[in-house]
Amino acid sequence: MKHSMLVTRPNFDLTTRYISIWAKKIIALAKSKGDAVFDLDKKRANRKEFESVIRKKEPSLVFLNGHGNYNVVAGQDNEELIRVGDNEQLLKSKIIYALSCRSGKILGPSSIKFGADAYIGYDEDFIFLYDENKQTRPEQDKTAELFLEPSNQVMVSLLKNHTPKEAHKNSKQSFARKIKKLLSSQSTALESSAVRYLIWDMQHQVCCERLTK
Repeated sequence: MKHSMLVTRPNFDLTTRYISIWAKKIIALAKSKGDAVFDLDKKRANRKEFESVIRKKEPSLVFLNGHGNYNVVAGQDNEELIRVGDNEQLLKSKIIYALSCRSGKILGPSSIKFGADAYIGYDEDFIFLYDENKQTRPEQDKTAELFLEPSNQVMVSLLKNHTPKEAHKNSKQSFARKIKKLLSSQSTALESSAVRYLIWDMQHQVCCERLTK
């Protein structure tokens, strides 16, 4: 099954730089499978471009990377892309994964009411640690990998034709494997401190789905 995927990748601070660069792995996977990818990178991750692409291209998958809150997921320079009570109808008939703080609590369920097929996100902050020595090379940061590899497992699973519920489960299992490995091996101080935040992210990842008759 072929997919079409819209990806937002703002890149204007440390957090967005990390998640934007790690999202490249998902883009590469999609392209290797022959899927269509619409990559809104840096300044292209603005509301006008987002709304235009989502209307014209009608992607089946939407991968949102950026800052957020209970009502909003933002793009470049924190420009609002999707807001509750404003434009969540754009997500109708789509599967969304938001690597963004808090949007799974209100925006996720609201998008389902407006016809989204599924919304996977986090109902509180998404937290990740990083190695200060790798800030200029986020893709080589093994500490950040502990968090961003399991979180990206959602999109890996969706691109491999798993259901949203399965993708959500696979991601949580990936978090659990990281936690188990850190607890059962000799870890650095930074890795040891990562455990509680991995547990947090795993517990606060949520999946909302549209009920079908």
